[in-house]
Amino acid sequence: MKLKQILMTLVALLFVCFATVSEAQTLSKSEKKILKKELKTYKKNPEDYSSMKEKTKTQIQDLNDEVESLKAKLAASNKETQNLSDRYASLEMQYAKLKKSCVTSELPVGTVYQVQMGYYEYLDLMSFNSKLKSVKAEEIDGGKRYIIGYFDDVMEAVQFSNDIKNLGIKDAFVTEYTNGKRNMSFDALKSISK
Repeated sequence: MKLKQILMTLVALLFVCFATVSEAQTLSKSEKKILKKELKTYKKNPEDYSSMKEKTKTQIQDLNDEVESLKAKLAASNKETQNLSDRYASLEMQYAKLKKSCVTSELPVGTVYQVQMGYYEYLDLMSFNSKLKSVKAEEIDGGKRYIIGYFDDVMEAVQFSNDIKNLGIKDAFVTEYTNGKRNMSFDALKSISK
């Protein structure tokens, strides 16, 4: 008797599911045939339906577990990507600082001060330009002027010029370059006294 009630409940449940499915979508004739055949199989053996239902639940749970695992892997991957991005930004800043601190013979944009060590017609050190990045030789009017250092502060340049004079290079003085061009009327002493 109980088996008959279970069977009737199962058939009713399948009928409701079938009605809901048929309302939600229209099945082709071949799909209807396959579905009817499955329903008959489950009607004859309700235990198969129950085991299929449990198997489906297990598959759904396995898929949900896999989705959660993939979400965790994605989160870990995103965190690693962020860490690498932060590390890259840090290395870029370090590189920029190192590049800025490297001595170069090119004049930077803006105003800088250099110490001219002298003007000589016969002393030629221009061949050393590529090796001495902080010493530069300029050929002007048949002679050469030798310039050493870049200073952002005129007081530092004057102090360095005084040190050069103490070494015996009496012609040393401070020059001003703005955007790579020398200001020929610049006087460091007048600039300091302002």
